[in-house]
Amino acid sequence: MRRMESYGRKMAAGLMAALALMLGFNGLKLESFAMTEAAPFSSQKQELSSIGTLVIADETKKQETAANPNLPPVLSTAPTAAFGSVTTPVTDPSSMFGPGRLTLLANKDTNAQSLSVIIENGAGGLIVVDGGWTNNGASLLNEIKQRGGHVAAWLITHPDSDHAGALVDILDNHSSEITIDGIYYSFLEDEWYAGKDDNVAAMVSRIKSAFGKVPQNILHGDIVAGQVIDAGPAKIQVLNSAYRMNGDYINNSSVAYLVSLNGTNTVFLGDLAKLGGEQLMKDVDLKALDCDIVQMSHHGQNGVDYEVYKALNPRVCLWATPQWLWDNDNGGGPGSGPWLTQETRSWLVRLGVKENYCTKDGDQVIEYRE
Repeated sequence: MRRMESYGRKMAAGLMAALALMLGFNGLKLESFAMTEAAPFSSQKQELSSIGTLVIADETKKQETAANPNLPPVLSTAPTAAFGSVTTPVTDPSSMFGPGRLTLLANKDTNAQSLSVIIENGAGGLIVVDGGWTNNGASLLNEIKQRGGHVAAWLITHPDSDHAGALVDILDNHSSEITIDGIYYSFLEDEWYAGKDDNVAAMVSRIKSAFGKVPQNILHGDIVAGQVIDAGPAKIQVLNSAYRMNGDYINNSSVAYLVSLNGTNTVFLGDLAKLGGEQLMKDVDLKALDCDIVQMSHHGQNGVDYEVYKALNPRVCLWATPQWLWDNDNGGGPGSGPWLTQETRSWLVRLGVKENYCTKDGDQVIEYRE
């Protein structure tokens, strides 16, 4: 199995900042590497100054009618493949993602947790995972514009506001002229959400309303386990459709994705919790995915259990985790909160993971190998 011993990145201005946070867990240590972005992305916090038109790519037809947002959209089908068979060739052994890179975006608008990732595929296309809160929409839009403005695939893990809100804001209100080739998601019935969580049900309604404003052929809400999505030189595999669980309902409905680019395999778990992780292990041979990088489930606490990470066996972990959550600090100091972040961190010590990129330190960029 291909493994990478260390990762690094080269900042655009030639500056690299590495911060190692050392915590003791039975005499062991877990390191957190801080990667902060410099120019040319220094203007990423700026609000757009004018209202324009959102351009959604529709190569097959120019006329479209918004579908009833309360009904599933008419969708295209895609090929499926065996788990473990989806990979990409290594075209540049010095780089993690070839001419591309991965950016894990911090929430610059509030101190709340969020998940927002942009992967540049090196061929002019972007893969966006979730995007964060509604109030992150303007800054995310600016990030997309600075990277060329063309989204090859937008992946939604689940319809929580801290994951899908920014997409809704962009589709509803924002001014940029970006192109989106495809939006990929798996939602359960409206009635199911309404019976579980009123806030999430309202968010689902907002998402579907926003979907009603775009060409319907870019909506792919019928994704299935094993489905393969081409995104230029990158390949994406859907690991599951939304689970219908009896506990931690919304988080366990998360869709997991594998993204492969330049031979580097990154697994996104969304907010999958214990039951969802157990089901994923039954459905997918996680060891066969040859995972190099994993996004820590549910912001690194109360997500999937140790066995999932053990099976994935990553060398690099992505933490969409603010400082208070990293420290389990509810205002009384580290360790004073009810969150399970420190337990999760101890698991990674057991697994020997030495490279952790965390949004508590700002935007995290992974680009070059050492």
